[in-house]
Amino acid sequence: MFNTNNPMQGGNIKDYYKNFYNTNKLIVIMMAISLVASLIAGDNILHILYNVYLIYFGGFLLKQNLGEQKVLSTFILSATVGFGVFAINFSELMLTPIGISAFIGAGAIGLLAAAATYAPNMEIVMVLIGRVKIKWVALVLIALDLMSIMSEGQEHRISNIGGAGFGYLSIMMMKQQSGMNYKSPFSGLFSKKPKFTSTVNDSYTKNDTQKSTDEEYNKHKQEEQKDIDIILEKVRQQGYEGLTKDEKQKLFNRSKEL
Repeated sequence: MFNTNNPMQGGNIKDYYKNFYNTNKLIVIMMAISLVASLIAGDNILHILYNVYLIYFGGFLLKQNLGEQKVLSTFILSATVGFGVFAINFSELMLTPIGISAFIGAGAIGLLAAAATYAPNMEIVMVLIGRVKIKWVALVLIALDLMSIMSEGQEHRISNIGGAGFGYLSIMMMKQQSGMNYKSPFSGLFSKKPKFTSTVNDSYTKNDTQKSTDEEYNKHKQEEQKDIDIILEKVRQQGYEGLTKDEKQKLFNRSKEL
């Protein structure tokens, strides 16, 4: 369904999956447990694969930015909140296979919603469609869940709304607690942007604003990337909470450029 723009980097497919497992053991374990639990519960095979892939996709993107601890906590809490919403509305189905499906589905969509909230403008490649911003993917999937809630046999979909809501709010709260200048990635989606015209000569403006040479610009970008690489390595070793306020802000600023 999705392609994360980070293919095998020149290696063969066996090496790619081996490397992915070695660097993403937690995500692989989560996928395996979800797969086995869903199969035991007798869930629909397409729904099982859908949830497993969301765990892979959302979990991978969230781990790259915030570390494995955030992936695990987001999945468990999104699943718990989503299951709670499901239980309130369908208490008679709590202890049935549908309840298991509701729990796993809420955690899976919660990971995607969290990743889309953290880096909403990051582009991914979708088969037959091309490059799409991740926030639109999340919104479409959530909209499909909303439209399917009232369908017979789709009761578990209501848990996805709760899970996605928690994934979204958890990242919003994290940004606010970190003291970052942050606003909702989905604000203003449907508002019209003001039109304006410039009376300044384009060529003059371009020359006036170009304050550095291409070499200086490239050097600056390389230094920025080195700082981000160091921060990401620190996230992998110590988790997101191990970062300083300045490091969190740099990582957030970088995510907005994606």
